[in-house]
Amino acid sequence: MYESFFGLHEPAFSLTPDPRFLWPSDTHEEGLGALCYGIESRRGFLLLTGEVGAGKTTLLRAALERLPDETDTALILNTAGLGPVDLLKLIVRELGVEGPLATKADYVIALNGFLLQRLADGRNVVLIIDEAQNLDRAALEEVRLLSNLETDTQKLLQIVLTGQPELRATLAEPALRPLRQRIALEHHVESLLPEEIRSYLKHRIHVARGRYERVFGPGVEKVFFEFSRGCPRLINLLADRVLLAAYGKDLRPVSAEFVEQKAR
Repeated sequence: MYESFFGLHEPAFSLTPDPRFLWPSDTHEEGLGALCYGIESRRGFLLLTGEVGAGKTTLLRAALERLPDETDTALILNTAGLGPVDLLKLIVRELGVEGPLATKADYVIALNGFLLQRLADGRNVVLIIDEAQNLDRAALEEVRLLSNLETDTQKLLQIVLTGQPELRATLAEPALRPLRQRIALEHHVESLLPEEIRSYLKHRIHVARGRYERVFGPGVEKVFFEFSRGCPRLINLLADRVLLAAYGKDLRPVSAEFVEQKAR
């Protein structure tokens, strides 16, 4: 609605996890490197955590874009209330595994056969479970058992668990220690620092083919940080709100004072 007024060719602050808009902060670059290395080198279990709105899903999608073509992916997004068998059903459906599947053993046998064939075909299979903090202990134990699908030299299934910080606390429980000990690589996505806000805003505007100086005036970065505490999703929410209001008032570039008004 306001894009053309600010010289943008598309929304710069959408909440969708578009990997084009991933700004390579130190924490996101480190996370991206860990994901790509862990998956491509078949390290088995990977853990990615971060606060709500930290950019975990965008980071995941960026990692998937960088993986070799010989990679099959199962992405599980809706984890609330899933039991062990429910989780297995979603995994085999995502991977396109077929066969007579009636019992839990049927699912595991079919999945193991599928993974062995993929390995023989030179392909790597990745299971990504988003919002894994919603899984109960039984489902998490089932995930651990899936990591037993391996040959003498290769992990058949690379498993990426992503979630909020409470996932780390859950995995630290004594009952889940066997799963915790299998995690080969982990990364916690930190919030952006005050000095990174300008680069973050500028990057998103640049991807939308706009000019930063046409959109925001001096000093807005401090207001964005104070409002968001470095959370990318909150930065995007405020930026979208501010630009819509500024468009209605024919105001450009947007001043720090105007951003502060809308941040209240």
